[in-house]
Amino acid sequence: MIHFVVPRDTAFGIEDYLALWGAGLAGRMEVLPYEDLPNRTSLPAGAYILSALDQLEPEGRRLLGEVYEQLTGAGQGMRVLNHPEKTLRRYDLLEELYRVGLNRHRAARVVGEFSGLRYPVFLREEHRHTSAATGLLNSPPELEAELGRALVRGLRLEDLLVVEFYETVDSKGYYRKYSAFIVGAEIIPRSLNHGRSWALKHSGTDFTREMLDEERIYVLGNPHEDQLRRIFAAGQVEYGRIDYSVRDGVVETWEINLNPTIGRGRHSTGKIPAAMQPFREEARNRFKDRFQAALEAIDPPGGSTAMIPIRYRPETLQALGRMARERHPAPRFERVKALLRPLRPILDPILRAVSPLLSKVARRKHDPRNR
Repeated sequence: MIHFVVPRDTAFGIEDYLALWGAGLAGRMEVLPYEDLPNRTSLPAGAYILSALDQLEPEGRRLLGEVYEQLTGAGQGMRVLNHPEKTLRRYDLLEELYRVGLNRHRAARVVGEFSGLRYPVFLREEHRHTSAATGLLNSPPELEAELGRALVRGLRLEDLLVVEFYETVDSKGYYRKYSAFIVGAEIIPRSLNHGRSWALKHSGTDFTREMLDEERIYVLGNPHEDQLRRIFAAGQVEYGRIDYSVRDGVVETWEINLNPTIGRGRHSTGKIPAAMQPFREEARNRFKDRFQAALEAIDPPGGSTAMIPIRYRPETLQALGRMARERHPAPRFERVKALLRPLRPILDPILRAVSPLLSKVARRKHDPRNR
């Protein structure tokens, strides 16, 4: 049995997969919400995939670390993918890849020191699976202004990264975003998107016969497997999806998503022209077959029904309880923004003027030298 552990409100990705592409795994795979773990006194034997580690608070990772140690210490027939503490999350991953020479760009936390970064840069959230929070910023004054605007939008400086941009556009003005999964020991290419935007999303992807042929060659040929294996090893990632570009034959990693969408399924944008759908079928079916086979390979043989006793340290449960009581919902700004929209011609010049000051004041608050 395979147990996919995930926050309840982000379980839709694996649930959609099991309902659509992964129907052949029915009865062999279950979704286990992280929120249920503190109330469990035992867990069934089998394989565990610990996803979305980057979305957990330190208290949650500490509790999960205790689960990990007890599961892996239960003897043969147990397998756990991703370590709650050792698997690197977004910022630590980018820093480690840069440090060991597997990336040519780096990142820094906004509340840290980023004066040594190379411009242009962009802002993005560290823990949420959102796109870039800004366009490309070409100077420190532009960055300070955008940090102020981020504060006005309700973002927290301690949740933001400054990321160097590394140019990978081709001679025709196209960017390529490659995506590949790791499941246990298997590296499985998923897709290759082409588009004019440096922050390429599925909705901005172009589709031509030539592009789909290139995607097919990528998915079937797995040309970057050796490089990807080194990158996943550096990040100590055993389950996740890497999104990357390539320049001069060298992989440039933008992120490894630890709770990725597997297939677009019911959420597909439908942008691919109907006449071109057949040209993508071979690549898609190859991924589906390899992905399911990789999951089946981590499922221990024998179908054990044993239950593993689970105990938590009292201080771990106490810290988790304090975190739950202190957590406040993020403020909702959409209604306020709608009310203020008619005033934008007046407010925008004021915001442009005060944004750098807002940023400097907020960053000074987080500077440890001022404590």
